[in-house]
Amino acid sequence: MNKSENIFFRILDIFAHFVLLNTLWIICCVPIITIFPATTALFGVVRKWHTNGTDAGSIRLFFSLFRENFKKSFFIGVLWIVAGFILFVDWSILLQVEFTGKLGVFTLLIFSIILFIFMTIYVFFVLVHYELSILQTLKNALFLSLGYFFHTLLLLVTIVVAITVTYFAPVFLMIFGSILAFTMYFIFQKLSIKVQQKLV
Repeated sequence: MNKSENIFFRILDIFAHFVLLNTLWIICCVPIITIFPATTALFGVVRKWHTNGTDAGSIRLFFSLFRENFKKSFFIGVLWIVAGFILFVDWSILLQVEFTGKLGVFTLLIFSIILFIFMTIYVFFVLVHYELSILQTLKNALFLSLGYFFHTLLLLVTIVVAITVTYFAPVFLMIFGSILAFTMYFIFQKLSIKVQQKLV
């Protein structure tokens, strides 16, 4: 087997790992209540890939991380669902009623929604990268989202680009979650070097 064939099969092997990981993630996200544990496991796997390459594995590693982080990520997921539902209800009500001071309340709600989105981006990174309590995890997700705004915007742009590409080329659905998580973790890994001493 020549060098070009080796490269081809290596690329094919890496692609297969991304497809497999994405499939595992989608299957484990089918019960809505397990979206957070599944996504935490997804980011945990790509973290290992950044360190050891795709040779670190997929299936066994994914389910090991799924079980290991289930309790904490499940609880945070419940909090997120409740918070998201409250924000949605508040938004729906504000669109239908008129009252004095509505602009101020609406502005506060917009800020809360933006903060919710920002923290959602970072919470999975913090879950898999640091051994922290639930309160510390949320606190540090908030700190990162506001304290490193450029990286937050870069991560948001990455998400938007991935969604846009997948919308126009649905074939990318087969690697959407895994390649997005891998790319986002690359950005976060660079950031984590800067903030290692600041997170508590």
